[in-house]
Amino acid sequence: MSWPVWSVDDVVAERPAVRVNQLGYLPGRPMRATLVSTATDPVPFTVVRDDGLVAQEGLSHPWPVRPEPTSGLPVHVLDLGDLHEGTFRVVASSSHSHPFRVAARLHADLRDDALRFFSLMRSGTEITAPGYDRPAGHPDTGVPAWTGTDAERLYPGWHDDGTYDVSGGWYDAGDYGKYVTSGAIAVWQLLAALDLVPDDARLADECRWQLSWLLRMQVPAGRPLAGLAFHRVHGTAWSPLPGQPHLDPTERVLHRPSTTAALHLAAAAAAGARHFRATDPAYAHRLEAAARSAYDAARLHPDLLPPDDHARYGGGPYDDSAVGDDFYWAAAELWLATGDHAYEREILRAPEHSADPFDDAGFDFHAVGPPAQLDLALHGSGLADHDRVVDSLRAGADRLLDVQTRQPWGQPYAPAGGWSWGSNGRILNNLVVLGTAHLVAGDTAYRDAVATGTDYLLGRNALGQSYVTGYGIDHSHRQRTRQFGHALDPALPPPPPGALAGGANSVPAPDFPYDQRLVGLPPQCCYLDEPTSEVTNDVCIRWNAPLVWVSTYLSR
Repeated sequence: MSWPVWSVDDVVAERPAVRVNQLGYLPGRPMRATLVSTATDPVPFTVVRDDGLVAQEGLSHPWPVRPEPTSGLPVHVLDLGDLHEGTFRVVASSSHSHPFRVAARLHADLRDDALRFFSLMRSGTEITAPGYDRPAGHPDTGVPAWTGTDAERLYPGWHDDGTYDVSGGWYDAGDYGKYVTSGAIAVWQLLAALDLVPDDARLADECRWQLSWLLRMQVPAGRPLAGLAFHRVHGTAWSPLPGQPHLDPTERVLHRPSTTAALHLAAAAAAGARHFRATDPAYAHRLEAAARSAYDAARLHPDLLPPDDHARYGGGPYDDSAVGDDFYWAAAELWLATGDHAYEREILRAPEHSADPFDDAGFDFHAVGPPAQLDLALHGSGLADHDRVVDSLRAGADRLLDVQTRQPWGQPYAPAGGWSWGSNGRILNNLVVLGTAHLVAGDTAYRDAVATGTDYLLGRNALGQSYVTGYGIDHSHRQRTRQFGHALDPALPPPPPGALAGGANSVPAPDFPYDQRLVGLPPQCCYLDEPTSEVTNDVCIRWNAPLVWVSTYLSR
């Protein structure tokens, strides 16, 4: 099957010159748009209701740097004022924006769809959702540890002749791998969303689904490297693209346990224990026991690191050469869950504790100092230096505010080294930092920054692209996934509403193909809504998880 070939020039030419948040804006929050225009003087604009009445008039603010570096475009910023509920368009220089709404709880449906994405990504269970129904794929009830020449070369000295039940969990991304270090931070963020809405049974159930899989990934007593966690499970070769999970012909194997996987399991399980202690004490006890034993095993094996296999064996390596931040995160979550002073001592003496972990590049699975400090700031009032942790969070949030004010598109993200794979997830993680700063400190500037930051993801960007499937007129809908591969095989379903595309990526990854059409483009333009663009248009649980948090936060 063919799909429209993406041309950045054509896309920019076809999109409205006035870029807006195509979902809309919250009453009482900042409402801004961006106009692409070569005019050097302010441009008159009007905001028109759907009944034709003019709701607002104003003059644009020409952006002083031309072209603007992240987009390569000459732009103006439009302040739309304080609009009341309704549907509107912006008119400027004879160009009409897409329609958008102003409404309270504007993000409620987005939040529900972003969470539903996880249900559709479940492994080992039948999916009955209309349009997405499929048999259970990858039972993973008797998966062997990987053996053979390649395994021996990658993991010298490791041998395990057992088979393990590692059923359940979520598929990680557009492939059918399940990875502890990606899955742990994803469920941690859903647990953080559960902090915002503690009575949400659907969200709690999704967290339990993934946490129970993490427990199964822990090496049981009596087996080699007991207490650690297997780093990943997937086929020995990449599964066919596209293709449904129950038809995957590849042989599933477990990769060697790692220190980082054990510590991420410890952090997520401890956070889960804290959340479920009041509603299910027995389950919380299981989680806490697993977290403690994983942390202890990591201390016994502090340098069993996952090697970079350059994605040659059916999955991504999720390698990480530094484990200090992983120990720090695990100790933080264990202290918050147990109150054990031994973990508090580990927190206070960790170099990462006195470091400033927040920058505009955003955090991810390999940099988990920020998650530790976010939870310590929010929940750790008994910590000896809690005030310093809060000050660190506020300083980081203030820097993100500064970055945001220097962007005409509203995103708190503009790393000098280029835009990374999964930039949309990193932007969302920066919004989590800002939102948490608001929850801790109460400063409404942080809350407003979260609302403004979503503008970029939902259409106020160089391409006029909403990166969330089903939200906005020009939304991503040809993401690179196996099970949602409609663009490659019409018999398969399309990506579901609420699926977030990875987004602009100006930094080629050496082991994955980088499309030559993107070379030399401004960072924001390095995106292709094509089903073969893994490095810009994949989906991932680590990106949808902060989307759930942010949309939950904005729906409160």
